[in-house]
Amino acid sequence: MPRTEQKLVCYTAPIGLQKKRQPILRVFVIFFHPSTSITAMGGAEKRFVETLKTFCMEHDLKITVLESAPSLLTETKVTCKKFLLPLSFHGKGWLSTYFEWILWVVKAAFKSFSLVRHAKPDVIFVPNNTLPNLISGYIAGFIFQRPMCVVVHHIDTPFSKSRLKDQSLYNCYRKIKYSRLVSLAKALAFYIMLPLLKRAKAIITVSNFTAKALMNNGVSGSKIFVSGNAVDLNFIKTIKPCYGKKIFDGVFVGRIAKEKGIFDLPKVWKKVVKVRNNAKLLIIGSGLELPSVKEKIGSSNLENNVFIRGRCSDIELYSLLKSSKIFIFPSLFEGWGIAVAEALACGLPIVAYDIPALKEVFGECRSVFLVPVKDVESMTSSVLKVIGASKRKLGELSSCSRVYSKQFSWEKIAKKDLECLRVFENS
Repeated sequence: MPRTEQKLVCYTAPIGLQKKRQPILRVFVIFFHPSTSITAMGGAEKRFVETLKTFCMEHDLKITVLESAPSLLTETKVTCKKFLLPLSFHGKGWLSTYFEWILWVVKAAFKSFSLVRHAKPDVIFVPNNTLPNLISGYIAGFIFQRPMCVVVHHIDTPFSKSRLKDQSLYNCYRKIKYSRLVSLAKALAFYIMLPLLKRAKAIITVSNFTAKALMNNGVSGSKIFVSGNAVDLNFIKTIKPCYGKKIFDGVFVGRIAKEKGIFDLPKVWKKVVKVRNNAKLLIIGSGLELPSVKEKIGSSNLENNVFIRGRCSDIELYSLLKSSKIFIFPSLFEGWGIAVAEALACGLPIVAYDIPALKEVFGECRSVFLVPVKDVESMTSSVLKVIGASKRKLGELSSCSRVYSKQFSWEKIAKKDLECLRVFENS
């Protein structure tokens, strides 16, 4: 029987069908954030840190980050190239904050020149629409002719309907008791920010409200991509409350600033205490207005009812949230509301002002109670109703909060952001 000759079979696909090598997307990030000595990590900073963890898992993505000091990117999962840019100047007050911004932008412009030239990025990514980030990103993009993609968390817009003809942003700041000079500076910052956003090639917004606000201010809708925000649900689940019971009746978390409605909290709690003598409110956060808030608490005779905990770690934050009955959020300007989502994930019902972003994201949650903006009486009434509810009712509200928060995932948000960034591959 003749021996059959064995043929060598090659399993290489035809040239036309061979898988092409995945292109590398190179991203240069400008990441300015306030010093932790001034304020705790805000929602914008938290969003970038969380999404960056997913970005760093992508093998076809090379990221270089220029960050202000002290670093927020100390996580082991954040494996990209990181460069710190410290700033020795630290003043006090709003105007010194703006001066610090200017100094950092100048330093960032020089540092970016060498970093961008070496990294050869496809896109300049700006994860926060504050002026130091925007201006630095624009300069780097302009010099090296690279497109800029910006994440816009929120833009300040008038927070209430009024019969007054003057609904300017300046007048809005004046209504919440900012001085004329600070109101002018903040309004001017907005009008500097707007043309820079118009020059961006792509904009990622965290809500439809923010997207509409941009379009109402002349930004092209064709460049806007709505992504969202999230919370770390798996991590929050592992945290236990500080105490065996709900030691605080109410809790607030956020930057200690006028736009967060911080000065409405003592007004609300003074009315709550008239009904419930021993009611306790915890304020978690830091900011330039902290001394004034402490003074207001003292003048309202609330030292035994209102307690302030400055910035704290996430573990302590979630532990304190789980030791509270209700989350109170009188914020006037929000683009999404990460603090609200974190409170929901900790099982808290929410009482907040009825502003557009919160209504869009949380309006359908049965444990979120939205009251008219600046209506202290309505907020007080809602707070008293919740903390006075039966144990069974509070349990139902807590369950509702946790279930609603399950829809928020950082991995999903990061992948949405990547969809937008990948448009610039080999651009």
